[in-house]
Amino acid sequence: MPSVVLSIIVLKAVLQKFKLQIEEDKMRGYLSSIVAAVLMIALLPVGAFAQTGKIEGKVIDAYTKEPLVGANVVIEGTTLGAASSTDGSYVITAVPAGEFTLTVSMMGYKKMTEKVKVFADQITTVNFELKETVIKGDLIVVTATKTEHLLKDVPVATSVVTREEIEAANIQTVQHALRYLSGVQVNESYGWGDKGKVELQGLNEKHTLILVDGQRVHGGHKDAVDLQAYPVEMVQRIEVVKGPASCLYGSDAIGGVINIISKSAPSKLRFSASPAFGSRNRRIYKATHGFRKDKFGYFLNYTHRESEGIEREVDEYNENALQGSFQYQFTPAAKLTLKPYYSLHKMKESDREQKRNSLNSIWEWSPDKVSNLKLRGSLFNYDYSVVETGERIGWEERSYEIELNYNRLIMNRHLVTGGYHYQTAEQDDEMKDFKADQTTHSFYLQDETNFKTFTFTIGARADRHDRWGTEVNPKASFLCNVTENFRLRGSVGRAFKGPGLVKLYADGWRMGPFLMHANPDLEPEKSIGYQLGAEWRISRDLLGNLCLFRNEVKDMIGFEYTRRGRPPWDFYYYNIGEAFTQGIELNLASQIMDNLSGRFGYTFLDTEDKITGKELTYKPKHTLYFEFDWK
Repeated sequence: MPSVVLSIIVLKAVLQKFKLQIEEDKMRGYLSSIVAAVLMIALLPVGAFAQTGKIEGKVIDAYTKEPLVGANVVIEGTTLGAASSTDGSYVITAVPAGEFTLTVSMMGYKKMTEKVKVFADQITTVNFELKETVIKGDLIVVTATKTEHLLKDVPVATSVVTREEIEAANIQTVQHALRYLSGVQVNESYGWGDKGKVELQGLNEKHTLILVDGQRVHGGHKDAVDLQAYPVEMVQRIEVVKGPASCLYGSDAIGGVINIISKSAPSKLRFSASPAFGSRNRRIYKATHGFRKDKFGYFLNYTHRESEGIEREVDEYNENALQGSFQYQFTPAAKLTLKPYYSLHKMKESDREQKRNSLNSIWEWSPDKVSNLKLRGSLFNYDYSVVETGERIGWEERSYEIELNYNRLIMNRHLVTGGYHYQTAEQDDEMKDFKADQTTHSFYLQDETNFKTFTFTIGARADRHDRWGTEVNPKASFLCNVTENFRLRGSVGRAFKGPGLVKLYADGWRMGPFLMHANPDLEPEKSIGYQLGAEWRISRDLLGNLCLFRNEVKDMIGFEYTRRGRPPWDFYYYNIGEAFTQGIELNLASQIMDNLSGRFGYTFLDTEDKITGKELTYKPKHTLYFEFDWK
């Protein structure tokens, strides 16, 4: 054993230095014993010295009883912990024997702690049933900045409606899910087949951009989208961004953006079916099915609705919608998702029909921990028709999109987002006897700079249209964490809405007593918007929000017409309008006790048409809501 010989020489030199004499043969015996003891110790299991056990269990939703994936379970005061898997289970190994505090947390749920006692060579089972909380600061959102953020860290005024809230309140349509948000007005009409359109902060319905998983939705009366066309059963969450958003999303986002995030494949096989019945012979039938195995998964929904409406023979309708999501996880960093959609809405009056079908494909790739690339391609088709003199006529609108988005964290401080967006729209209109198309190329760039307690975001987007030229829309926003429980946020930005194909190109068609005239010289409607808000976490279970806003819109597209002589009278489109909306939003959310939560909201709205000096019509000055949820 050369190591023993070397050790004898070193030890002998040390002892001689201190004038200690030990016989060499005795020294050899002592060191041999020491080496043997060390080898025996090295071969012993760790458990011979540290008495350890194991903690395992499941984490589920207290209301739905479904497993929660990604919940963090940690032992306080240690580095030991685990995350729940697809079936909600977790395992923490090599836990020293003793008493500990076990904590589980997950975004959107109330944190739970439990005292546990761990025994050597034994398994301690601890299950958790997490309850939702109305304090939503830990929810992840993407619409406000096209990057993932916790809701509490977003510098732009944003509201979220979650799947759990929709299911708990038995909400049947997307527009009903938005009724109790401050600054949001849901308009439900019964003519023209449109059942739910949304205004943000007093601006018109056409000034709200509607997205489904980032894809633009088209088609509807008065340039506005009917939200009821999308089954609420497919909704994972709805993100509402208020104020001008053209710096990232281009045209139509003057009042803000509503992005419907659809569900993905469930963690286990799922099937459900349900009927619902109401007044005016209203009936709703739904069926959902989802499955995931290894890298592939899908989720499907079919919804049928029918009703006699308020005035039979005029607004009696039935509709069918089929929506799905298919995904394949090539690697942990790369995923492809396909989201098809089809709907058919029929009204008895004039045998009106609205068909919508679309396909949205999304490729996501994270090459490293600080960057993300998303490529999205989509097509959307809207077909509206009526029966006149025994013949079905109408119009068809088609749109195509390609968007490339890339973001990267630079120097742990700058989150830079850039992208290119291509859009083309075509309209073939038998009713107005015209065909037209338009193309837009867009580039956008944004930088989010984080100074720990202060985040500053600045960005701009340039939209190049083949008819009305180029629109550049910048925006700046900030978030200031004054204290751990008090935040200030604010923004200022420009936005626009481009004129539609009909107003630009459809000339000489008859609408009742009027002869409609297109105006190819129309300019986009433009706005500038301001937001300033404060968020105060008054206590662990009470959150308050206050927001001041103002939106100024100019070059609004209006019309003039003549009524001299006998019809038809001439009807012309012009950029003649100017208006503002301003007001205050106040929100309180409280987890009053474990099974009881409450929310309160108030909106004060002041509006004015600057041309006439009068208030804008159908804009409520005071809106108040409150809601209690007891489980």
